[in-house]
Amino acid sequence: MEDREREPGGERAAQAPPRLLLCGGPIITMDAARPRVDALGVSGGLISAWGSEQAVAAALGEPFERVELDGAALLPGFIDAHHHYCLAALDRRAPDLHCLPGQPLAALIARLKPFVERCETPWVRAQGYDPHKLAERRAPRREELDEICPQRPLLLMAYSCHEGVLNSAGLELMGFTAASPDPPGGRLGRRRGRLTGEVIEAPFFAAEARSRDALLAHAGDAWLAECQAHGRALLRAGIVRVGDAAVPPAIDALYERAVAAGMLPVKVHRMPVGADSLIVERFAAPSGSGPRRAPIGPAKLFLDGADQCAICASPLHLIGSLTAVLRRALGGGGLAALRASARLGSGWRPDRGGHLHHGMLFHSHQQIATTITEAAAVGAQVAQHALGNEAITVAVAALEAAGAALSDLPGAPRLEHAMILDSELAARIAAVGAIAVVNPHFVFDIGDELAAMPLPGGLRALALRTLQSAGVELAGGSDYPVSSYDVLAALRAGSTRMTCSGDCFEAQEAVDVASLLRAYTAGGAHALGVFERAGSLAPGKEADLVVLSGDPLACGPEALTSLRILRTYVDGHLAYAARDAAQPGGA
Repeated sequence: MEDREREPGGERAAQAPPRLLLCGGPIITMDAARPRVDALGVSGGLISAWGSEQAVAAALGEPFERVELDGAALLPGFIDAHHHYCLAALDRRAPDLHCLPGQPLAALIARLKPFVERCETPWVRAQGYDPHKLAERRAPRREELDEICPQRPLLLMAYSCHEGVLNSAGLELMGFTAASPDPPGGRLGRRRGRLTGEVIEAPFFAAEARSRDALLAHAGDAWLAECQAHGRALLRAGIVRVGDAAVPPAIDALYERAVAAGMLPVKVHRMPVGADSLIVERFAAPSGSGPRRAPIGPAKLFLDGADQCAICASPLHLIGSLTAVLRRALGGGGLAALRASARLGSGWRPDRGGHLHHGMLFHSHQQIATTITEAAAVGAQVAQHALGNEAITVAVAALEAAGAALSDLPGAPRLEHAMILDSELAARIAAVGAIAVVNPHFVFDIGDELAAMPLPGGLRALALRTLQSAGVELAGGSDYPVSSYDVLAALRAGSTRMTCSGDCFEAQEAVDVASLLRAYTAGGAHALGVFERAGSLAPGKEADLVVLSGDPLACGPEALTSLRILRTYVDGHLAYAARDAAQPGGA
């Protein structure tokens, strides 16, 4: 059954915002002073009153439109604080190559082939494969891509969007040969002295930029249409505001065109990055400046990679983890456990102090501290991409050093992902006042892989409870297209810790649904520096609302994904309505 939807912008933006009285169901405000109210009033695109139905009606004054919730729940519209909106629009027509464990490479190539054959763009791009889930436990190779795309350059991006594979035409266009050295902050895949086509971190981001620019040069207008379509899809998921976590200059201009043309259905905070690589910083303007529908967001600073995130451990702790994995293998864990032990035991580098390091760290403490100071000087809120505990340590130390330079910025400093840490590091994050932009749905996506390869020492993965217990403000993000933007599915994953196999990953790190709901409303607003006008239902705030088929705080975590998004409002306008949802005013 198709849904009927209405998007803000265009002719609707010129209409006077409606005057609404919403009542007849649970109204969850996410405001600590008044967590629930009986009625909500909307006028002039803002929430104008809350309280009893009688009090709200009196405050509104006639005329107004009465919206009966009929038992449905009204909440603040969801905020996805870390979402790659512009890239999702660019690649929206490409096939989704995310897969369940055990899928053979041949099946992935078969899904890609029809797209390559009908695609007429100068570069071919697609995203989603996970080498650890494929049956062959490896990425595709250049010759396998050459079979389906021998002439044009093809970039096949891994699910993480931090590495991928180029076919031979792509390698040639990028100038990568067997004699090319590994660039700083990255690596070229090699096998028997020959390039496999794998590009990891820095060379991947160089290829991503080259392919992106080639596509935009031929399809700027097409991007606008896909931008609008993606926004409508987010409205169907109850999402009204996102932080676009990596926006290069060329797409800044497209966003401004989208705003002017009324083709941006949701509010997008543009997090600036460099033109030639997403992992290069760019300080475009003060955070919060620009059009209200698409303001400049926090400046994005990359400290480490994804699968190559920077981890530090003691030899004793690493030996303990290896021992645990080997015991699992000997106890019947089989080939998967042996592979996990091989992955866990490889790639560690000792330092002079006796610690071991894994992955890639892009900046030193001093370098990132200087960069943060430069960002603060132009009024840019900072968002540091830091997955591994070593990267998080560098990020926090830089914030500690920056100190007062951050006090007048429009939003608190952010740590993107903050995925691997211990309780001591969580306490330091809290002490410096940083917000952790976390990804609860990762539990479902990669929890099984993380469980197969336990972390050294006291390190914990996707440690939501550890962060919360330390007093860290949590904001929810999908990292889409890395993971699903379904907020209800993220609430379920973070509260049940259920993985895609049905197992439970580190149950002690679960947090309650109310806390996760806050992360996707008030927490997201804090992360984007707009809590004074968004993230909760209180008088004076923007009337961005979502109506759910039931109360998410009463249905139980396992039932969250059975709830439906019935309506979404942006600035008081009905932006989306499910086909079978009751209409405002009884229409």
